[in-house]
Amino acid sequence: MYEAFYGFKEKPFSMLPDPGFLYLSKKHQAALTLLEYGLLNHVGFCVISGEAGAGKTTILRALLERVADDVTVGLITNTHQSFGGLLDWVLSAFDLHKPNLSHVEMHQVFMEYLIEEYANNRTVLLIVDEAQNMKADALEELRMLSNVNSEKDQLMQVVLAGQPALKETLRKPDLMQFAQRIAVDYHLEALNVIETCGYIQHRLMTAGAEHDVFTPAACERIHCYSGGTPRLINLLCETVLVYGFADQREMIDVDLVDEMVQERMKDSVVPIVNRDAAKNDNKEAAKALEKDFPWIKTDGDDQTQIPVTDMEAEGVQKTESIADKEGLSTEEGKEKTEKVPVEPEAEAASKTEVKADGNTGKAVVAGAGGAASKPVPASMATEEAAIRKPFVKYGVLAVILVLALVGTALFFSNADVPSKIIEKNGSTDRAVSEKIVNKKTLSKKAASEKADREAALEQQKKREQEEARVKRLQVEAEALKKERDAAIAKAEEEKQAKQRAEKKAAEAAALAAKKAEKERIAEKKKNARLAKKRAAKIRAEEERVRREREKLAEERRLMDARLKEENRLKQEAEARKLEREWREEERRKEQQAARARAEQQAIVEAQAQAKAREPKNRSSECSGPTARFKANCR
Repeated sequence: MYEAFYGFKEKPFSMLPDPGFLYLSKKHQAALTLLEYGLLNHVGFCVISGEAGAGKTTILRALLERVADDVTVGLITNTHQSFGGLLDWVLSAFDLHKPNLSHVEMHQVFMEYLIEEYANNRTVLLIVDEAQNMKADALEELRMLSNVNSEKDQLMQVVLAGQPALKETLRKPDLMQFAQRIAVDYHLEALNVIETCGYIQHRLMTAGAEHDVFTPAACERIHCYSGGTPRLINLLCETVLVYGFADQREMIDVDLVDEMVQERMKDSVVPIVNRDAAKNDNKEAAKALEKDFPWIKTDGDDQTQIPVTDMEAEGVQKTESIADKEGLSTEEGKEKTEKVPVEPEAEAASKTEVKADGNTGKAVVAGAGGAASKPVPASMATEEAAIRKPFVKYGVLAVILVLALVGTALFFSNADVPSKIIEKNGSTDRAVSEKIVNKKTLSKKAASEKADREAALEQQKKREQEEARVKRLQVEAEALKKERDAAIAKAEEEKQAKQRAEKKAAEAAALAAKKAEKERIAEKKKNARLAKKRAAKIRAEEERVRREREKLAEERRLMDARLKEENRLKQEAEARKLEREWREEERRKEQQAARARAEQQAIVEAQAQAKAREPKNRSSECSGPTARFKANCR
């Protein structure tokens, strides 16, 4: 909405974290450097903390753009337990998540992935943003995941970023082991007033601003309201730019900032640090800030620098001397030139003051207003003089032509022009006039008067024609002068554009060279790291093969011993089993024989008892009157 009004290519104060707008204050530069140091040295854990809006996420985005190609990055931005377990998020960050896996299976999948990446000479980097939401058990689980090491190499590196509550969690006694493994720990503080001004100006220039938009006092007031928090600075600057666009203000001053805060932020939930900053206005501090304020340098700052050389200065002086001449007097076909005074305004407009700096060898040109420009190198002046020289030449010729035409017109008009034509040899002209009058007096008075009237009319007509012609020539001369000035201005603009293009090309070349050198160093480090990893991998492979061989031999020996022992135990068990069965069978047979003998003995005893009782019983039963009816008694 306001981008076109202020000349921005994009919004300078977007709330989204954009590494392209990264302002590296001393604090942010230290944080980014420590993170890069941790990655290059393969440390286990790095922790970056700071208040909300301090720039932690932007630092992480910038780090992602600087990591090497052999680093596999996984990013976790949501660590709340209500959205799932930590291992689920870790697998999703590396695109390894599969449905219906148990916790043990997920752990095994991730371990295999780490080993595979290490075999491919790649480093695994896990970045956890908003880590203050992680509980102690989740942090401990993360520590256990990072326990996979290969001799001197760390298979996984972890970067944690969060608010100060993260450090409070890490200070708990049950996370002492985790805290001891943190090699990089940095806390992002808020920006001070100088850094706040630099932050605002940096984002404006990155967005394409070609002139200053905020006054130093306005930047100082924004720092008071925001407390130096980048996110609040963005919010306040974005809102005040909308206010400035609504009021059509090209400069945002402190009054507009106060008005915005009082109206827009009065009942807002935005955490303004000091809502009464306007009442405690410190004008002296704002004035002192102007000395260190990072002003935006524009091309207009160098427009007064007009490089000239000695040759061009001579041409300018020649132009001045010719421009001071405005008339020519002629007699009988012979042209005579003489200086004629001109008006001060024209003289001031045509003069160009040239000054040479004898100490530095640089030329300086001042305009009609007397404002001297800054020194310009002589090498630039030589090239500029080559552009100006043809225009100066054509301007001189045009002025000479105009003055000649003006003199001719005035000669034929035979009339006096005050302060423009000064007649010489006046006595000769008067003598000629007297002769003409004497000759005319010899003719008739009527013819003389008629001729005089006709001559006067003719002269009046010619005078009017010549005046019109002179005016037309003056207009043409002014047009030529304007064209010359426009051509010079265009040449200067082209020169400045060329200089800017060369400067940009030089800067681009320097950046390209710096980038190439950085890439070369990174490639060298990468090759060294790859060679080290390959050597370590070979050693690890040899050690693994040796251990596997020893392990296989030991397993084979143990297996043989175990088989022998199992066979012996099996045979002993079978023998004991057969012996038990035989004994059981013998005992069973003995029991059966004993039972048979007991039964036989019982039968015999029963029969003997029966026989012993039989006579007695018979004698008692066969007595009485009914004995003859019993079978036993018959």
